[in-house]
Amino acid sequence: MDEKPYQNIDLPKNNPLDIPTDLIETKTKKPLNPKVLLIIILGAFIFVLLLVSLIVTQVRKNNSNLFPVLPTPSPTTATPTINDSLIPSPYQDAFKQLEQSLSSDPDLPVPQIDTEIGL
Repeated sequence: MDEKPYQNIDLPKNNPLDIPTDLIETKTKKPLNPKVLLIIILGAFIFVLLLVSLIVTQVRKNNSNLFPVLPTPSPTTATPTINDSLIPSPYQDAFKQLEQSLSSDPDLPVPQIDTEIGL
């Protein structure tokens, strides 16, 4: 039976920590992946927008006290009635009849409520 050596006989030295400099690869800086670069740019953009929004809200809060909102006054003049000159002449009589019928108070009976519905 043959003996199996467990030590690498290709290397002249047995110390694994003493690596020759020609075997060490020089570390080169890899370029950033375009996706990673895009995420960094979008993150910076969102951060800038966050800062701008905080500044704008503070300015609005400070300016709201300077100019209080006043309610708009309602008009005090009476609403105009229908002018006869605006209505075409063939329909003026019909409009007058409608106004007269609406101005009178009709005495309509109160509708009866059926209390037995839904029982």
